[in-house]
Amino acid sequence: MTKALGGSIDRFVMLPDHEAASAVAGCLPFRPTHLVSHPSGRPWILADLPHGRLTDIHAGADALVLIGPGPVEREPLRTALSRCKDIAELDHVLVRLPGLFHMVAMVGGVIRVQGTASGVRQVFRTHRGGALLVGDRAETLAELVGAPVDEAALALRLLEPVPHPLGERTTWHGIASTPPGSYLRIDGRQSVTVRRWWQPPSPSRPAADGAASVRDALDSSVRLHLTGCEVVSSELSGGFDSTAVSYLAQRERTRKSAPAVLAVTAGSRDPLDDDHDWAALAVRLNPALDHRFLPAEQLPLTYDGLTEAAAERLDEPSLAIAQRSRVLAVTELARQAGSQAHLTGHGGDHLFVGLPTLALDLLRTRPWAAARRIAAYRSMFGWFWSDTASQLARRGSYRRWLARSAVSRGPAGDWRTPLLAWGVPATLPDWVTPYAVDLVHGELGRAAATSRPLAPTPGRHLELDGIRDGARLVRALADITGRAGLPISAPFLDDRVIEAALSVRIEDRVQPHVYKPLLRRAMTGVLPERLLARTTKGVGDLDLALGIREHATDLAGLWADSRLAARGLVDADRLIALCGQPDAPQLDDGALLTTVACELWLRAADGTTTPQEHTPHVSSLT
Repeated sequence: MTKALGGSIDRFVMLPDHEAASAVAGCLPFRPTHLVSHPSGRPWILADLPHGRLTDIHAGADALVLIGPGPVEREPLRTALSRCKDIAELDHVLVRLPGLFHMVAMVGGVIRVQGTASGVRQVFRTHRGGALLVGDRAETLAELVGAPVDEAALALRLLEPVPHPLGERTTWHGIASTPPGSYLRIDGRQSVTVRRWWQPPSPSRPAADGAASVRDALDSSVRLHLTGCEVVSSELSGGFDSTAVSYLAQRERTRKSAPAVLAVTAGSRDPLDDDHDWAALAVRLNPALDHRFLPAEQLPLTYDGLTEAAAERLDEPSLAIAQRSRVLAVTELARQAGSQAHLTGHGGDHLFVGLPTLALDLLRTRPWAAARRIAAYRSMFGWFWSDTASQLARRGSYRRWLARSAVSRGPAGDWRTPLLAWGVPATLPDWVTPYAVDLVHGELGRAAATSRPLAPTPGRHLELDGIRDGARLVRALADITGRAGLPISAPFLDDRVIEAALSVRIEDRVQPHVYKPLLRRAMTGVLPERLLARTTKGVGDLDLALGIREHATDLAGLWADSRLAARGLVDADRLIALCGQPDAPQLDDGALLTTVACELWLRAADGTTTPQEHTPHVSSLT
């Protein structure tokens, strides 16, 4: 079986065994190609999967449905399902699968729905006509029920960064998200309970064992993504992460005597960015790769194509939208060459860089090791002793940190601000209105009274929050590229890869003077020594600065008819004035990217129309 190229995105909706569900099935905002029914014959799961696969397994009246990038072995799952007496027992089944699937299951009349622990695959819910609706896309459910925009949630997205748990809140009223690592338990009365199924592993494994697990898990994830594909491609930016994925993919293609991986590299306008030099070296050292190069002059700048981007419906505002034309220029090169799967290195930074905050987690068990690492980071980044001591002295609960992390106006703090707390203090750009500031302060105050961190210690909490943030970016990028015919994939954000990385001792992962030590060790024997020796990373700031200057007129036009301004959230005149000053310091920290993301998301959301009723077309009855 080969994967078909398409111009739409994978999506599904799960309906209850309820009379009202039949009416909902006829009003879906997509045309389903897969149908799984309840034992009563009513529709249960309706999906459109131009890129993914649906596998359904039955054992009597019980069922297990997996939706994801590749096939799974049916018989072991059928045997495991037949032995389950309770829906919670599926926990033991899932940990043996790649962490890349949505799962919908029914055991004893109770339903379980979940995404992945990373958050790449998410689950949302709402109600319509007395029926509980569950799906993998917030925007699909919002369109189905006509949900209005939640202005307070949208105002929060103007923050940089958005502190946990406020980033998990959807930007529509009446659409609820399920935290990554949790599942929905739905009984016969449509009563919903959110239950935790995933916990991060204890960081106790030595580097040698953990590196082998990382390599094996990443290799398995790459193989699954490539299964059934005649032509595959991989981003080869020259960075450590994308190079590792490209080499693993090519090793698998060579093993299968399949056509070479199309390794796609985009040039850079920045003369100090040496990524493309490293990409060229990677190809010279692995000539089996079929290298495709996109010159810098053919790569659109940031903010190119704002009109087209405003029609791009995403689950939430995302920084990816301002890079839409750039991303599509790369994937289109691969798509035109016939690629059916495009791998990227997204997620590698979140797993392997090693946050300074993790050194805090060592203080209790290995105080001297922690102190040496903190001193090294202070020296590397130029932290002031007073700021470092202040953060160390003010350690406390997450709620206390969130309560005292007052939102400031203006540019974000620079890299000389120590990162030794539960997070980075959030900032709002100076073009937001007093109304928006009041909304944000109110939401932060309520969150500070009830929120719990993702882990008991600051370092583990912050890296889990970072993984979720990376997953949100990948979701948006996959939507953008999927609608163009070739969605990106991120093997590093496979749950099994994440578990392998997080299981390694902190002292082996956090080494201030060694770049990504765990990934380096994991890729020994896969990457040549010359590539393992790299210690630099390209950032692409020049193309962002050039994009503001080149598209200043387009940006000013965006604010002249701003939907955010119409809702009273930003000062359009202030933004127009700043776009006429592309070198203004207020535009240096990426706050404009966040505001553009919110503006374009709102334009797409405001343009939504209520779907017309239609009869589901089922071309593949599963």
